[in-house]
Amino acid sequence: MKKLVLITGDLASGKSTFADIVGKKFGVPVFHKDTVKEVLSVTFPFTDRSENLKLSKATMDVLKYIFLSSAKCGNDLILEANYHAEQLNEMFCLAEKEGYSYLVIVLQGDIDILYNRYMNRIKNENRHPVHLSTNFDIKENFENYVKNTRLPNINGYVLKLNADTFEYQTDKKTFQIIEKFITGN
Repeated sequence: MKKLVLITGDLASGKSTFADIVGKKFGVPVFHKDTVKEVLSVTFPFTDRSENLKLSKATMDVLKYIFLSSAKCGNDLILEANYHAEQLNEMFCLAEKEGYSYLVIVLQGDIDILYNRYMNRIKNENRHPVHLSTNFDIKENFENYVKNTRLPNINGYVLKLNADTFEYQTDKKTFQIIEKFITGN
């Protein structure tokens, strides 16, 4: 059976890095919501948060298109994004319709740790402007966003990982679970 891995979770939990690690280890193509959004923002610039949110919606539509295009070829795929519940449910429906089994990997961590990591990221990395149109540098806003976007119950095969540290990125048991899902062995 064809496999779809959906990597999601908290801001600054290491989703993109982990998606790349998993993709490389198992030879599965990876697409990141943030990268697609960066590309789209060059052609469709935004001037405020509401326009940025429209760009986010368009980005999710592109990820769905990427999945459906991949499905035509029967390819396994990894899609990484900060999925909201309705977006994740849409992906589940598409996966089932296309004959894919799916694994959801959820990265969550302590909000204080994630907030500090987020602040270091925006101060020390050359972040694309599309990711800086939020007011998440205010801790209360960051915390509210993370709490409000955490997914309470997810259907299907779910692997929840603690992102307080990045140990999950090298954890043998984690990779055994992912390998069993992808290969069926």
